[in-house]
Amino acid sequence: MIGYRRRRPVPAPGFQGPLRAPLYLVSMASYPNFGDELIARRWLEHLARHRPQDEVWLDCRYPGTASALFGGIHPHLRVTDAVFRTVEDSLHGSRRDVEDIVTNMGTPLFDAPLLALREARSLHLLGGGFVNAVWPQNDLLVDAMRSASRLSGAPLIATGQGLAPFGPETLKGFDHVSVRDAESAQQLGIARGVDDAYLVQNLPVPDRSAPTELVLCVQSDALDDGAFERLLEHVRRTVERSGIPRERVRYVEALPGGDFAGYDRLQDLVAGDGFVPFTRFWRGEFAPAAHQIWITTRFHHHLVASLHGARGIALTAKTGYYDVKHRSLVEGGSRWSIQDGTGEVLDLTALPEPGPAAARVETKVAEAQLLYGRA
Repeated sequence: MIGYRRRRPVPAPGFQGPLRAPLYLVSMASYPNFGDELIARRWLEHLARHRPQDEVWLDCRYPGTASALFGGIHPHLRVTDAVFRTVEDSLHGSRRDVEDIVTNMGTPLFDAPLLALREARSLHLLGGGFVNAVWPQNDLLVDAMRSASRLSGAPLIATGQGLAPFGPETLKGFDHVSVRDAESAQQLGIARGVDDAYLVQNLPVPDRSAPTELVLCVQSDALDDGAFERLLEHVRRTVERSGIPRERVRYVEALPGGDFAGYDRLQDLVAGDGFVPFTRFWRGEFAPAAHQIWITTRFHHHLVASLHGARGIALTAKTGYYDVKHRSLVEGGSRWSIQDGTGEVLDLTALPEPGPAAARVETKVAEAQLLYGRA
């Protein structure tokens, strides 16, 4: 059963609405950070398959970066930053309320993109873990969407959300909400759904015939005090004990810069050509595979690698946030071990293989078809 709450239907493909009424997506993509980018790409790919004639607007922080990352995925994609500029202006510019800016405009620098927001056919907050107590300013993104919906009547959608640790925002008034973890589901009183990155067309077929590779990533951002050093030491001991030769050890970056610090400290354990920067990973020059074992703090590394059949260890680095995220995948069947760097070093050969992911993919595809129909 899909976990969501829903009050108002999303307009069907034939809906005319106001002139230029687009499907409007609000996303944390474009920083870049692999997980946010992956979620945006999944939805754009889905809309390209099922709503190719519609105009789609992606609202994100850095439209130039987003254009480079997502260009060509959907034939009618347009990229903007109206919602993010509204929040920035409210916090650090005019200091006007977000609702006032969206409703009354009077901001010549970005009134034109605000018109597209106000004329949208639907307003969709893409998934992720960015609306919560860790980043309270992001609640204003939701306020901007609500303000636009009050003007246009466009349904409000939020999918694959992770709201822990909880702040005041509960997505009240949204017409469709799904969440990816048990804690968020309990908070909202709905069934648990799955992360938006499970919106894939075809499941990969696991192939474990290649020699075992070890893949690492230890982030340096958004951590509890002292966690970075603790996790680095834990990873070092685990790799040294594994017996996997250095030439088969890789380090895959999810957040450019933020993940390089971990590589800089562990590079003596990694193959000489084993560093995979975000851009190479994004372009598919390195792919998750079932013959790999991953040790990573990154949630979407965990998701994608286990989806492809890889075994692994998920490192938790921020209590109440990353532990909730990683646990949602283990409970969903990844079977990865969750470690905080304080326990004993594990025998990597004894890690279990992930369970089938078909049910999670079916859940997310069904939700997407419910929202946007089929081609």
